[in-house]
Amino acid sequence: MNVFAESVDSIIPKVKEWRRHLHEYPEASFEEFETTEYIIEQIKDLPGVTYERVAATGVVARLSGDKPGPTIALRADIDALRMPEESGVSFSSKRPGIMHACGHDTHTAMLLGAVHVLAENKKNVSGSFVFIFQAAEEYFPGGAKELVQKGVMDGVDAIIGQHAAPQYNVGHIGVREGYMTANSDCFGITIQGSGGHGSAPENCLDPIPVAAQIVTALQQIVSRQIPAKETAVLTVTQFHAGTADNVIPDTAIIRGTVRTYSEKNRQLIADHIQHIAQAYAEAFGMTAVCEYQTGYNFLYNTPEYTRELVAAANELYGPDTVIEMDPGMGGEDFSQYLTKAPGCFYFVGMGNDKLGYTYPTHSTKFRIDENAFSIGINIMLNSAMKFQQLVKNIKQEE
Repeated sequence: MNVFAESVDSIIPKVKEWRRHLHEYPEASFEEFETTEYIIEQIKDLPGVTYERVAATGVVARLSGDKPGPTIALRADIDALRMPEESGVSFSSKRPGIMHACGHDTHTAMLLGAVHVLAENKKNVSGSFVFIFQAAEEYFPGGAKELVQKGVMDGVDAIIGQHAAPQYNVGHIGVREGYMTANSDCFGITIQGSGGHGSAPENCLDPIPVAAQIVTALQQIVSRQIPAKETAVLTVTQFHAGTADNVIPDTAIIRGTVRTYSEKNRQLIADHIQHIAQAYAEAFGMTAVCEYQTGYNFLYNTPEYTRELVAAANELYGPDTVIEMDPGMGGEDFSQYLTKAPGCFYFVGMGNDKLGYTYPTHSTKFRIDENAFSIGINIMLNSAMKFQQLVKNIKQEE
C-alpha cells in the first residue's frame, strides 16, 4: 500500500512549477547560488524541517519523524551544463550557454516534492531523513566529496539517488545490483619538441607525428593489456598543436578519458600511458610530460538494498516496471556516498517516443516527460521505507 500516494499527487503541480523555474534559470557547477536560495525558499517554512549550507552552494535538509527509526538519505544534484539550449520548450533557459541538459532540475524538483510529502506525513513517519541537494555533479572533483568529508553522511544508515533517463519511457526505471558506473579519470600528455619553419622539418623536432603515433599506441593498452573478460575504455578526446599553416609548433597536447571497474586496471592504464608517451618522445629526441587525474570512483549498488528498491517499484507499478541495466561507463559522484553507507542509485524513465522526447542527456535538444515525476517520488519514498525496515532487520541479526 502506498501511504504517500495522495500527498504525492497533490504536490505534483508544485514539482512541475519548481522544475520549470530551475530549468529557466540554470547555474553551472559550483555557481548554483540562486538555485540554492530557491531551494531554501521552498523548504524553510516546512514543519520539522531544518537545513544548513554545508558548502558554498547546495543545501542539506533534515527531518525526523514522530517515531524512532533508521536514518535514510535522499540525494539530488542541482547543477546545469555549460551548453546552449535548443529544446524548444516554453521555459527554455534564459541564460545563454547554460542548460539543464542532464535532468538535474528534475532531480531537484522531485526531491523538493519528497521533502514536502514527508513533512506533511511526519506523524506517520519513522526515523530520520537527510535531504542532500548537492552542487557540482558535472564538474570534477564534484560536490559529493566535500559533503562526505564534512560529515553529511555521519549517522546515515542508507542512501537513495535517482537520475532522469530519456532512454526509458515513462513508467519504467532502470537499475542493477552491483556495478552501475565506472571509475572516471582523465589524462593529458604534452610532447615538447622544437618548432620552426614548415619547409625545413629537418631543422626541427616536430611533435605532431610523434603525438599521432602516441594516439595510435594508446589504443593498444586496452586491447592488449586488459583481459577480454574485463571492461575498460581509453578514448583520446583532444589533440592540440600549431597555430599556422607554415609553422611547426614546439608542442603537441593530447587529452582523453579512461574508464575502468578496478583499481588494478586503473593503475595499469595510467602506468602504460606514461611509459608509451615517454618512450615515443625519447625515441625522437623529445620529452613527454604526463598527467593522470583520478576522478569519480565506480558506483556499486548494494545488492540487498537494490532488491528492496526493485520490490518497491514492482509493488507500486507492476512487474514490468523495472529494466535491468547493463553496467555503464559513465561517471557519477553518488559513488562517494556509497563509501559511507549502503544504498542504491537508479534511473527514472522520462522519455516519450510518441512525443519525440528521445534525445539523450547532454543534448541541446534534451526534453523529458513530466508525467514521470510522481513515479520518481513514489519509488524514492516507498524505497526509503523498505530501506528502514532492512536496516532494522540487519541490526537485529547482528
